[in-house]
Amino acid sequence: MTRHALILGNNLTGLVTAYRLLHYGFHISIADTQQDVQPTDQLRGPHESIELATPIHGSAPAKGQTIPLVLHGFYHATWSFLQELSFEWPPQTSQSVALEFCVEGRKPIALPQPSGLAWIHPLTRLPFFKGLSWLDRWNVINFLEKQWEDHRLPQHHPDIENVETWLISAKQSARSRSHFWNPLCRFFLNCDLPEASLGLFIEVLSRYWFGKPTDATTFLAPAETLEKLETEIRQSLIHKGFTVHAPDAKMFFHTDDGGIQAVEWMDHHLQAQAYVSALAPQNLLSLLPERALARYAYFSSLAHIPAVYGLAVQFTLPDTLLTPRLILHEDPFDWITCLPSAPPHSPETVVTCVTLRESMTQDHTEEWLIDNAWSCLQHLFNLSPARTQEPCEPQIIRAVGPFFPCHQGARTHRPLPQTPIP
Repeated sequence: MTRHALILGNNLTGLVTAYRLLHYGFHISIADTQQDVQPTDQLRGPHESIELATPIHGSAPAKGQTIPLVLHGFYHATWSFLQELSFEWPPQTSQSVALEFCVEGRKPIALPQPSGLAWIHPLTRLPFFKGLSWLDRWNVINFLEKQWEDHRLPQHHPDIENVETWLISAKQSARSRSHFWNPLCRFFLNCDLPEASLGLFIEVLSRYWFGKPTDATTFLAPAETLEKLETEIRQSLIHKGFTVHAPDAKMFFHTDDGGIQAVEWMDHHLQAQAYVSALAPQNLLSLLPERALARYAYFSSLAHIPAVYGLAVQFTLPDTLLTPRLILHEDPFDWITCLPSAPPHSPETVVTCVTLRESMTQDHTEEWLIDNAWSCLQHLFNLSPARTQEPCEPQIIRAVGPFFPCHQGARTHRPLPQTPIP
C-alpha cells in the first residue's frame, strides 16, 4: 500500500521535499497554508543535505523584488539536484564572483582566486589576501594547519566554544576580527564572532577551504532563478500526479493521544500517514491547539527555533553595466551584491544591500537605511557625487524565514528526537 505524505507549505522547501519523497514511493499532497514564508538568505546551516531546505541567500517576496541567490561550490547536494532537474543555470555557463571585504578608508579587497592553479590548495590564497596583515596571515595558516590537517581538535567540544575565543587563540588581531572574520562569520552563519558556534564555523570553512578547488567558488544567480526553479519543480511534480490543497480558510491540526491525526479546515478533513512541515516554526505552532503545545516537548523545542529577518535595500542603476560582485560589509549591511543585466532597451545594474539583523529594522527608519545604502554605493562603485538615488528606484524588500541557529551551544536547543509527527 502506497503511503500518503502531506507536506505543509507550498514553498521551495516543500516542493523540494515533495520531489525527494516521490522517489521513495510516497503519494504526495501539498497543503498551501496561506502562511508560506519564502526562504531567505542566509544562512543558513552549513550542511549540504539541507541547503535548499533551510534559509539560503535569496528570496522572492514580490515580483520584481528579489534578494539575489548566492550559491557556493561546496553545495554539492544542490548542484546535483539542479543537474537532476536539468535546470538551465549550470555554474559552467555563469561567472563566479570573488568574496570581497570592505576595509575602512580603502576600496574593497578580494580574497584571491586560485585561477589556473587548481592543484594548489585553496588555503594558499590567504597569504595573498591584503585584507589581513602579514602577521595575521601567518598566524592563522599555522593555526589552521595544526587544527585541521593534523586533525587536532580543541579540548572541549567545538559546539560549546565560540569563534572569537578560537580566533584570539590563533593570535588574530582585533582589526582582522572586525574587518575580515566577523563579516565572513555573519555571511556563513548569520552570527557575530562572540555568538557563533566554533564547531559549525570550522565545518563550513573546512568545506569551503579544504575540499576541491571548485568548492571555494561562489556564484550569484540571476534574479529570476528562484522563481524559475520553483516553476520547474512544480511542473515535474504535476507530471507525476501530486495534489495541491489550497483552502480558503485557516488550517489546523486535529490531534489526540497518538499524535497528529488529520489536518482540518472548514468541513474538510485530510489524513495522511506522514506529515511534513516546510513552514517557519512560528507558523507551524499557530496550526496547533494549545493542549498539543503543552503535551509534546517537541513543540516546546520548536518554539526556541528563531526566524531570520531579512531586509534589503535595492537600487537599479540605469544605463550602467557593472561587473558582478559580492562584497561582505560590516555595518549596517551584511553583504552587497551587484548584478548587471541587459534588458531590450538599455543596460542596467541591480545593486542590493542585505542585512539579516532584525535590530536594523527596529532601530532605523527606511529612509535612513536607503540613505546609508546609497552612501555605501557611491563609495564602493565610485558613483558621481552629482548622481542622485531617485532615478535608481530604491526599494525596501522584507522577508522572513526559518533559521536553525548557529550560536555557541545551539546543539542543546535543537529539536528533540522524540516527535509526535511520524
